[in-house]
Amino acid sequence: MKIENIVLVGLLVLVVGGLIYSLTGFGFLKANNIGIKSASKVESRVEQPSQLQSNSEKKSSEGSVTIDITPSEFKDGKMYFDIGVNTHSVTLTDYDLVQLTTLEFEGKSIKPISAPKLTGHHNSGTLVFETGKELKNFKIKVKGIPDIEERVFEWP
Repeated sequence: MKIENIVLVGLLVLVVGGLIYSLTGFGFLKANNIGIKSASKVESRVEQPSQLQSNSEKKSSEGSVTIDITPSEFKDGKMYFDIGVNTHSVTLTDYDLVQLTTLEFEGKSIKPISAPKLTGHHNSGTLVFETGKELKNFKIKVKGIPDIEERVFEWP
């Protein structure tokens, strides 16, 4: 077999392999990077019904920073919220969500026990509050994120 034929067969194998990988591998990796929950987590939600609705996302896109908060689940006395903080003009590294965020309910105000560390311009993660019970009426306040001094997210 001539060297040109070997090179052509090798290139053909690489192209076909790359095409198969891009159709299967990249799609799977991309789905996990955008926050699709694992099957085990979805099953645990079914076993423990919750009042939290996935369609109850609240968004604040005022100013130069957009904040999205969505109740996620209640488990073991803790309420979990998905949060996204995004900007194209401000570096968020100096802002600590544990210090800047509060959950208000029944006359109480508590700080999260866990929050994502903000870095760069695009962030997402989970806010966790130790509430002791599942809440139906509450507010989350985020203070000091540019350009809005206080953002209020209220449920229901």
